[in-house]
Amino acid sequence: MENKKNWKVMLLNIDVVIASAAMVLLVALTFSGVIARYVVGRPFGWIEEVQAALIVWVIFGAAGAAYRTANHAAIEIFYEMFPKMVQKILNVFILLVSIGTLLFLAKTSIDYINMFAATGRKTAVLHLSYQLIYCLTPISCIWQLYNFVIVNFFGYSEKEVIESISEEEFEEAKKK
Repeated sequence: MENKKNWKVMLLNIDVVIASAAMVLLVALTFSGVIARYVVGRPFGWIEEVQAALIVWVIFGAAGAAYRTANHAAIEIFYEMFPKMVQKILNVFILLVSIGTLLFLAKTSIDYINMFAATGRKTAVLHLSYQLIYCLTPISCIWQLYNFVIVNFFGYSEKEVIESISEEEFEEAKKK
């Protein structure tokens, strides 16, 4: 049972791992780029392309986690002013708008990826495939929908995952 729970926690947080790795790499490359430009006097000509790609991976990698941790953009002050019945109607409306928007973004990004595949478009300096850069976008859209549903309709929260970790596992993680 414990292994099943750990497997689910790891799967649910794969987006955080992707976004974190991209962010660490982005910061490291940016820092090294500053050193190369201003200290050594020889800037990297390719760094801007990699930074742009990593920004896409950070944003779309972490988007699903934003739903789980309630860190997405929301205007709750207006929402909370309404009676409970109106809030339920608004929840359905928000769900429909979110589904529509994310499905549209997923479809559009797939169309762009297919266009990049058909034209063979690559970045100018490193010749990175735009398919590689943007392949996370449609996956992220579906992942965001999944997270929206599990948070808003099944009551999942990041707090439950944290509480499900045993005291021994917590102490073991602190040692690493």
